[in-house]
Amino acid sequence: MRRLTICGLGLAIAIAAALGTGSTVSAQEPAAPTSVVIAGSNSFAQYCVVCHGKDAKGTGQLAASLAKKPANLTELAMRNGGTYPRDLVFQVIDGRKPVKGHGGGDMPEWGAAFTASTPNDAEAVKRRIESLVEYLATRQIK
Repeated sequence: MRRLTICGLGLAIAIAAALGTGSTVSAQEPAAPTSVVIAGSNSFAQYCVVCHGKDAKGTGQLAASLAKKPANLTELAMRNGGTYPRDLVFQVIDGRKPVKGHGGGDMPEWGAAFTASTPNDAEAVKRRIESLVEYLATRQIK
């Protein structure tokens, strides 16, 4: 039992360190539950890393082959006057706010893709996108 506790503590510390690297949270924004951030991290690894890279800086394996370089997703807050633009990030991911390379081009509209994989469950789609939004919030540089 003691071994499981130590392993669990080690895992918790490793996750906290990984999620905390280079992240900032504005004083006015409550931190998302860890489970939401972990779900977003998993979705990012599955759907976004190939273009945006593990570092979320647009350095994925396919980045060089794309007509438009993928965005550096760690600078979203910095480019928005220091405030992480949650609503805009959500809209870009779900396809309501088209940007060059997102939808209609190199980047899939993930709202449509998630809806196709989870038909008749708009709340599940919303939660998936929100988890990505929250994960990206943890990746913002100062």
